[in-house]
Amino acid sequence: MDDLLADFVAETREMLQAIEGEIVAWEADPADRERLDAIFRFVHTVKGNCGFFDFPRLEKLSHAAESALSDVRAGRRRASSALVTAVLAVIDRITDMIDAIDAGEDLPAGGDDMLIAALEPGRDEPDSETIQAGEKAGPRAARAGSTRSIRLPVELLDRVMSGVSDMVLARNELARRLRDHGADPVLQGPFERLSTILDEVREGATRMRMQRLEHLFGALPRMVRDLSAELGKQVMIDLEGGDVELDREMIESVRDPLTHILRNAIDHGIEPPAERLAVGKREIGIITVSARRTGNRIIVAVSDDGRGIALGKLGDKAVAAGVASAAEVAAMTDEQKLDLIFAPGFSTAAEVSQVSGRGVGMDVVRANVERFGGSVSVSSKEGRGTIVFLHLPLTLSIVEGLTVKVGAHTLGLPRSYIVEIARSVSRSVEVDRLGDGIFLTFRGERVPCLDLAEVLGLEQEVDLERATFVFLRLVSGDLFALAVDRVLDNEDFVLKPLPPALEAIGLYGGTALLDDGQPILKIDVPGLAEAYGLASHARIRTAVQEHGTEQAAAPAEHAVVFTSFAGRRLAIRMAAIRHIHTLPVSAIELTDGGVLATVDGTILPLLGTEGGTLVNDTITALRLGDGEFELLYAVAGIIDSVELPGPVVPLEGDETLEGTALIDGAIVGVIDAHGLFARHGRAALRAQRPTCRLPGSDPWVASFLEPLIRSAGYDVLGDGDGRAADITVTLDAAEDTGPAAAVVRLRSRPEGGERDPDSIYRYDRDGLLSALARACPGARR
Repeated sequence: MDDLLADFVAETREMLQAIEGEIVAWEADPADRERLDAIFRFVHTVKGNCGFFDFPRLEKLSHAAESALSDVRAGRRRASSALVTAVLAVIDRITDMIDAIDAGEDLPAGGDDMLIAALEPGRDEPDSETIQAGEKAGPRAARAGSTRSIRLPVELLDRVMSGVSDMVLARNELARRLRDHGADPVLQGPFERLSTILDEVREGATRMRMQRLEHLFGALPRMVRDLSAELGKQVMIDLEGGDVELDREMIESVRDPLTHILRNAIDHGIEPPAERLAVGKREIGIITVSARRTGNRIIVAVSDDGRGIALGKLGDKAVAAGVASAAEVAAMTDEQKLDLIFAPGFSTAAEVSQVSGRGVGMDVVRANVERFGGSVSVSSKEGRGTIVFLHLPLTLSIVEGLTVKVGAHTLGLPRSYIVEIARSVSRSVEVDRLGDGIFLTFRGERVPCLDLAEVLGLEQEVDLERATFVFLRLVSGDLFALAVDRVLDNEDFVLKPLPPALEAIGLYGGTALLDDGQPILKIDVPGLAEAYGLASHARIRTAVQEHGTEQAAAPAEHAVVFTSFAGRRLAIRMAAIRHIHTLPVSAIELTDGGVLATVDGTILPLLGTEGGTLVNDTITALRLGDGEFELLYAVAGIIDSVELPGPVVPLEGDETLEGTALIDGAIVGVIDAHGLFARHGRAALRAQRPTCRLPGSDPWVASFLEPLIRSAGYDVLGDGDGRAADITVTLDAAEDTGPAAAVVRLRSRPEGGERDPDSIYRYDRDGLLSALARACPGARR
């Protein structure tokens, strides 16, 4: 009998999960007979099962709902909003009763008669007492755990998966020993068959842990309906990708972040009906939740057609809240300003409500998603809407990682955070000790470093003169390094939970077994950074995160794939890339000997601009080096960093390419770096930056204008500097402050005047940069 009761509870919960969305959809379209029939079948099934198990109260409720729905099916009643609300209240009470039955508790007392009365004909609206009775169990979010119901015990699935993982490790160790000692041909065939069968079993065991996202999506329509009604808005939700499968633990981990994002979209994003009509939008707002799989990750996008995020107001609120200074906000890109919403304690709400405004929200969402190896990003257009992207791993149990050696200990690092690996003997790394801290100077950037042996409390610290440095970048953009004795190999970690004593330390993210059966601990990179104060609390990216700088320790070759200015998809091997620069167009000059560019005080040849037009005020350039010579290669856009899937197929007729490769189903040309340096490589020449004199009496100049001028490649002369400037910039027709080859005049008001018709509005960034380029075309030499 206990088994039958467990099946009844599990079956009813599965039907409840699917039926809530059907009821909300039925309310939007009462003529939808298919959904009405599905709801009717649910309450009819529950009523029949209750008679078998002797649950009279549950049977009475479901019978009342069945009778009301039967009248609607027969055309004797209309599917009014009041009826839908009453049916929802009954289903909520049925859910509470199922939870009580499952827990072995008494059924919730009272309220049934009022719920049944609300279903009777002639009740236009249920009174508040009836609604309170139907909602007595509390917020519907408390029932989220019911979606974890499955036909097999969770412990059994975990045990099966753990056993299969151990078999895979044993298989790998056996394969290694066969290779080391020479495999007997008689054993080779049976071993290969065993290996194939084991791979199939592992895939099957992994799929047993997977659930379709529709289990997560099922409760969302009801939540959106209830919250939009509470806020006086009209919102519909569109769900796509419910057939995408995700690890059941991942589904539970992402439930709360997704719920919070939806609440934000309804509260902050979707406008009230009157406001939407005033700007020419439909009265009903649309929220779309879509999911798709790309590689070994799932991307969940939550988009709305609401008011979007006003970057100007966002920056003002950040300054008022002390999250960033006015100068920092002024220097931010649009992406960096959007990232401000993830700052702790920061809220865009105008006032505190039950839904939002307390400053506890998106920072917690990001922290929770990062905790299981995911990431969050935001895109928004003011007046058009906002999209929040959740990038999630398929499973929490298998992680790509790197094994490192510290003393006699082997540890694992998650590969998703690793951007580069360098040896201390390399000339590109300088190591300095400042007090108790270690700092690296790497490619002109100051990077904090932790001695992993010191972190672990080992007696023997890492020898920094012979150490290997693993550079890690957090999702927030913060970069730091770990000093280890050596890097061992790439591994796929099959993670298992930590014992409570190790979990309490806060530095480890799980345990794993290597192929040889050796147990290791995986370092929790975000937790380590937080513990040592290396994570930016404001979550502000102060520098543009560079793409394609990942360099793994595996022998496989990696490359950066990009789009050229001629529209071609090309790739260049990672080993040739030293840095990625964002250059102002004013730093580029066309000479008889070719195109040159000034970067970091040096003049380098610039290739890759053939066949295209520079339409933006900046370009992205790959800085290539062979250890002696350097050059720049301009790209229209970086696509991704990839592992070359196989040998490059030679190509004749194009001397710039060494051949082609098939990457993600597309033919990509691979640049011949050797040929580039043979034709264009040369030692970098020091360049003299042009000088610019600015008006010194206006605070706006120091906060806004000076950073822009310096980033454009100019040295700013101080008030006490008597040198003649290449360019003088004036504000509001002020007198020139010294001799200069050219003058650029700015004005404070958007509209021009007769007094100074050639002036430029001070917030016209493109106009200012173009004027600087015209006024001083030959300043570099």
